[in-house]
Amino acid sequence: MFGFIKRVFGMAGEKPAPTGSDQPSGAMQMPSAPVPAAPVHKAPAVVLQRDEIIDSKTRIAGYRFSARRPDSARLPDPRSTLEILAANDVATFAERRLALIPLTHDDWTRHDYKPLIGPKTCFLLALPDNALVADAWNEVAAAIRGAGARIALAGSDILAHRQAILAHADFLLLDFSAFSLPALEQLLKTLRQEKPALEFIADRVSRWPEHRYCVSHGIAYCLGAFTTAPDEEQQAKEIGQSQLVLIEMLNQLRKEADLADIAQIAKRDPGVIVKVMAMANSPMVGLSQPVTSIDQAIMVLGREQLYRWLSIGMFRAGAASPRDEVLLELALARGRFLEVLGQATHNKLECDELFLLGLLSLLDSLLGLPMSAVVAKINLSPVLISALLNSDGPLARYLMLSIAVEKGRVENVARLAEQLGHSLEAIESASVEAIGWAEEAVNLTK
Repeated sequence: MFGFIKRVFGMAGEKPAPTGSDQPSGAMQMPSAPVPAAPVHKAPAVVLQRDEIIDSKTRIAGYRFSARRPDSARLPDPRSTLEILAANDVATFAERRLALIPLTHDDWTRHDYKPLIGPKTCFLLALPDNALVADAWNEVAAAIRGAGARIALAGSDILAHRQAILAHADFLLLDFSAFSLPALEQLLKTLRQEKPALEFIADRVSRWPEHRYCVSHGIAYCLGAFTTAPDEEQQAKEIGQSQLVLIEMLNQLRKEADLADIAQIAKRDPGVIVKVMAMANSPMVGLSQPVTSIDQAIMVLGREQLYRWLSIGMFRAGAASPRDEVLLELALARGRFLEVLGQATHNKLECDELFLLGLLSLLDSLLGLPMSAVVAKINLSPVLISALLNSDGPLARYLMLSIAVEKGRVENVARLAEQLGHSLEAIESASVEAIGWAEEAVNLTK
């Protein structure tokens, strides 16, 4: 764990990559965890789509893992699906978070899914097409539970399969878009009476108000496009005093201003002083004596660590809402994905720009402001401004690629990967690295 902490916060003493003289100064330096560049060759038949599962406390509780073929509407064969799940070490992931894995009872019978099982593995077991649930299906459901995994069933045909759901389901997956609200409320009430331990997952939730509705009616988890969507019930915020101070400190760091001058900016806001001093006194910094002033804290942290902490602080400053932590983790994952992917073809400072692009791309959703109002407050290079405001310029395709990966738009991933000269293997590797990195970074900086 300490090795990871050092890697997250730039304490591993890694040799910096060569930089070009024409690169912008003061660009954000992120920790390097080099991923060997995979040669560009024929794309693999299968890629892994990850849909984030949001819990009732508005945290990323896990992912639904679905294997997809980028060149075909057909689903991959079960063996290829199993191989890519095993390659991504889903069982280890399921030690920390929920891993929801679709499969059929034939898949379970013909292949060994037990290596995928961790404490939070849940198989989304397909129900029969007709009302008849054969003994073989019931035996598979019992075998899954006997192997230590939980079972989710789809509630799309609740009338035909009510008995199977009541007998076997730990979770019921409901298509939120398919129900009227009165019908959904009645179904929840009835099933809770029949099986009080049953938990509910709402799929195809598209808006934050829908997520809040689900939470208010006791639905445990939500899936859907709402996570990065603006919250239409959130009033547009003015950028708060603490955020303005953090942004000015970041701007000065990018301009390579003296650390003493940056300390003076921090003194404008007591909350920023408290945060920065807490950073410097964190156990991971390892000081023998605590720092007692903001000037000393900034000197101890140095430019690289300070920039990372302040970037995260932008998402947590001011009157934070529960969804801010989801946006922070998604933004960190976007940034880390682009940074790792860029290491194959870009120098260190260019990778820093890619990280910052991913990180900033969700600030408008966080603040409920147009991106133009956000960009106007931050000292950014022209290529970053062009990508964020107009989806144009040399970095725009990278941002589009990160969003396509995040949203599971597999066809777009394949097309953009080819245009940028990256293999799907490299994209998959960068995605796995980014998700784990962001999860750890959020937890370590709370």
